[in-house]
Amino acid sequence: MTRRRFYVPLESIEDGIARLPQDQSHHLRDVLRIGAGEVVEVFDGEGDGYIGDVSIHGSSVFIQNLRQLPSQQARVPLILAVSLIKSAKFEWILQKATELGVHEIVPVKTNRSDIRITQSKIPSRLERWNRIAKEASKQCGRFSAPRVRQPSHYEEMLQCEDFSGFTKILFYEKSAELWTPDTGTFSGGVVLCIGPEGGWDMREIEQAAGSGWNVYSLGHLTLRAETAAIAAVSIIQYHINLGRVYAE
Repeated sequence: MTRRRFYVPLESIEDGIARLPQDQSHHLRDVLRIGAGEVVEVFDGEGDGYIGDVSIHGSSVFIQNLRQLPSQQARVPLILAVSLIKSAKFEWILQKATELGVHEIVPVKTNRSDIRITQSKIPSRLERWNRIAKEASKQCGRFSAPRVRQPSHYEEMLQCEDFSGFTKILFYEKSAELWTPDTGTFSGGVVLCIGPEGGWDMREIEQAAGSGWNVYSLGHLTLRAETAAIAAVSIIQYHINLGRVYAE
């Protein structure tokens, strides 16, 4: 039987004991009806996972006698930069990209982005996006949750110093060059960039090419933004894992 999993912030794990956040305590105690002494799994969202024994003290739930689980550290960091699109579709991308092992997600403000988020609403959106990522990590068995960055302007994203050393790929449906991944170029990490439903404008494509990004097509069909994002991540993860198998 699969063990139940719960998210615990790193700062709430100390001396072999994890204290569950209030929402996770409620879910364990009142929804799942897990009792004291049962064995569950916890993860800190930073890359470590443990199994331990449930201890209940009033409204607080602790997981004690923690035993660390084998590391899941990814060998090749994968970042998904995706244009802001309608909330439901963007959140679906967050969930599925998490399940597929993406390291970070960068919301990007492009010329044809479907939505505009005012500065005052960004904190609440980030809180929601990170909660979705943590819940998806919990569901799929990851120990780490992808970092969801603050929305970035397109030009800032292209020049981001954090991506130096990464293979940088932008997908453009009208590109004459079909993407044929080469696993030998991925060792330093990969950034995949997906545009909005309305597509890129030519100035954006020129900016990407001029900033050292590789501009490719995913094929002759025009894909929705959320389809393109998940297709690209799935393809790259297949090639990364294929390269790892051969290396081993």
